[in-house]
Amino acid sequence: MTVNYHTVISTGAAANAAVVNSPLSQLDTYMGLMGGGGVAPDNFLYANFEAALSRMSGNPTYDAVYTDVIETVNVTWPDNSSGVYTAVTIDATWLEPTEWTLTHVLSSKTLTASGLVRNAAGQITTRMSYAVA
Repeated sequence: MTVNYHTVISTGAAANAAVVNSPLSQLDTYMGLMGGGGVAPDNFLYANFEAALSRMSGNPTYDAVYTDVIETVNVTWPDNSSGVYTAVTIDATWLEPTEWTLTHVLSSKTLTASGLVRNAAGQITTRMSYAVA
């Protein structure tokens, strides 16, 4: 029997490697963009800021006027990047930030949340808007 049902490695491996490696390189790129590497895009910050806020570390600094409100605290993002939460504007009635920032050190980006408004009954009338810069 002289028929070979295989591809010689020296001629077929290069073509097969391209088929296998192309999706792998796309996956590597995607994982890097989703925080697995050194770059975190805006979408990563939008999708994970609540997780970062739940992972506060160290001793928080409380506001000098509204002493029950955290003014700054270190956080850890899900990709293990460090960051800092900062309350920019505090509502005197509800003792809560109406504007805050959250940094992501690996990407050098900052998520800003602003515009929270409550009525006299405490109901939210304007939700926060978010921006990454």
